[in-house]
Amino acid sequence: MADSVKLHVTGTPEQVRPLLEQVLQGEGFRFTWENPADCIIEKGSRTKALLLGAFGTHYKYRVLLHQQPDGTLVVDLGLATTGMSGGAVGVAKVRKKLDEVGRVLTGAFQNAGTLITA
Repeated sequence: MADSVKLHVTGTPEQVRPLLEQVLQGEGFRFTWENPADCIIEKGSRTKALLLGAFGTHYKYRVLLHQQPDGTLVVDLGLATTGMSGGAVGVAKVRKKLDEVGRVLTGAFQNAGTLITA
């Protein structure tokens, strides 16, 4: 289980954001864009995770879009919470979900014909 997922894709942040939002909103994530290349995606509730421990759902990740000199883009998805409110099981759940989100995004960019490497 990884701490981050990096995808190398073609396009600009303006071209990549709609695909990210479409795919991840379909997975139940909410988006909070801090600027055009930096956002937090979140699913579930921190309060419920604190109250219910490992039985609560709260996933929070940071998405960074790094424009490359050659015009391509690196989508960097990383942990924005450790999952410690759910104990060791919570930590494992957050990392496992990150792997799953990475696979979903890889498939979406592949289907769109914009994936260079995962």
